[in-house]
Amino acid sequence: MKLLELKILKENTIYKRVLDELKVKGLDKLHISKEDQIDYLDIIISVIDFLQLNKKTLKKLNEEQYEDIIIIIVDEILESMNMNISEEQIEKVIKLLKNTLLIQKISKYILSKIKKIINSCKINYC
Repeated sequence: MKLLELKILKENTIYKRVLDELKVKGLDKLHISKEDQIDYLDIIISVIDFLQLNKKTLKKLNEEQYEDIIIIIVDEILESMNMNISEEQIEKVIKLLKNTLLIQKISKYILSKIKKIINSCKINYC
């Protein structure tokens, strides 16, 4: 995703509404440590944890919209920290973010399959 695409996404009314709701719920108060170097992983984990706590706000979003809102939130955090980063760095952060979300999605899928297998084994042996 390019910086221009990100700016266009931020103008979408769906994302504006969700972002405003999340700001009311404490997005602006999200604690990100400010150091000489930016810890992108810390930012991503904080955002994902915050969104897990506020699932109800995001329940009407599909998978792609969910990823987009996370990208927008990370960008908002970087802007609020007055961090001027290059487009290349933003693309790296987005790639890291998408990989993190993919791992999270895969782990949920595997966990649900394991639960189904355990439940079917319990039923068959009882």
